[in-house]
Amino acid sequence: MTSVTFPGALVVRVRRQLLGFSQQELAREAGLSVELLQKLECGEYDPRSLHQLARRVLERRLDITLA
Repeated sequence: MTSVTFPGALVVRVRRQLLGFSQQELAREAGLSVELLQKLECGEYDPRSLHQLARRVLERRLDITLA
């Protein structure tokens, strides 16, 4: 059984898809690699470890709070 580091991962993925952003587009805007965004969306990466600016970009673009 694998453990999920970031339980809000589904929210990030669904909001991105609903708003019509590609992973490439959102990753570029936040200054992240696509691979890191994919890990975040799969729950394998905790967004609290992200640079503050990257977190703010994701929160603003997706209209969510990354806790």
